[in-house]
Amino acid sequence: MAKIVKRKDAPKLETVAGRHGEILMAGEKCMMMINTIDPGLPTPPHSHPHEQIGYLQEGEGDLYIGDEKIHIKAQCSFVAPGGVSHNFDATGDKPAVLIECFAPPREDYLECVKKDAKKK
Repeated sequence: MAKIVKRKDAPKLETVAGRHGEILMAGEKCMMMINTIDPGLPTPPHSHPHEQIGYLQEGEGDLYIGDEKIHIKAQCSFVAPGGVSHNFDATGDKPAVLIECFAPPREDYLECVKKDAKKK
């Protein structure tokens, strides 16, 4: 059975300060979300067991994966393997918009939006 979610109805969360996420869809084996990242607010390096594929739709920034630092601009995609330290810092004068997929789904993010939904 098909499941459709309009972006305006997507669960929202702040993953870290200055990084606003919207979970567009979560299935059994993968999850897709949009993250809007304010420029000038560094994202702490982190790792998780999930493979992460990202596509920078708007903006630009510095992408760190392992020991590499790469400056990317809109229309670039990347993969961060599970268990490898990574982060993305938006640069420039406007927020960066990242479309990201995680496999398997980020249970921590899903739990966060469930808790927020119960509060409402």
